[in-house]
Amino acid sequence: MTQKMLILRGNSAPAGKYPDEKGNLRAWPDGALHVGAAEKYARLMHFKPEVLPIPGQPQSETSPQAAEALKRFMEDQSVCAFYGFSGGGINLRHILHSLAKNNPQTLERVQLVVVIGAPEHPRIDYHHTTINEMAKKVMAKERIDTTNWKPAHYWLIYKTNPPEWILPKGVPNGTGTHMFGPEWLLGEEMMIERMYPGGHVPPDRP
Repeated sequence: MTQKMLILRGNSAPAGKYPDEKGNLRAWPDGALHVGAAEKYARLMHFKPEVLPIPGQPQSETSPQAAEALKRFMEDQSVCAFYGFSGGGINLRHILHSLAKNNPQTLERVQLVVVIGAPEHPRIDYHHTTINEMAKKVMAKERIDTTNWKPAHYWLIYKTNPPEWILPKGVPNGTGTHMFGPEWLLGEEMMIERMYPGGHVPPDRP
């Protein structure tokens, strides 16, 4: 079975706010994201990318983006990884919280969580130890037997915004780096791939 990575876009925005890969300030009605870099990263990590056509705002456990991601995760056993950019990264925190509170038995399926450009919440908020503790408290409160419960043990990749040197040649002066987080992460993984053919393989993957 081909394993999938759900990719969550950032916020939607009119033209003039967020640059595309060439620095053009285009409109992002479905949510801002440099899709090519995000999809290539997923493939390097041995997942089939699945980009949700839903913007990253609003942010909550019941937001349209979070609700769709949770629906796909619950209905499709091949979904084993999440990638959240900007507003999508904030929603990813809500998604993990929802799983911990409502479907803790599914946490063991998550193998990789990627958060980019969402510094509003620290890394520890996404870490599997935090999510497991939340799940344990909920199960204890509801007196659910945890004897056979398998906690989350996913690999977390957390990055805020890239340095200026990541900007490609030719983009206008003054272009912000926020949107180029996917390229930053992809570049690091490609370097690892060159040094160690096969690149990173998340724990418990064949």
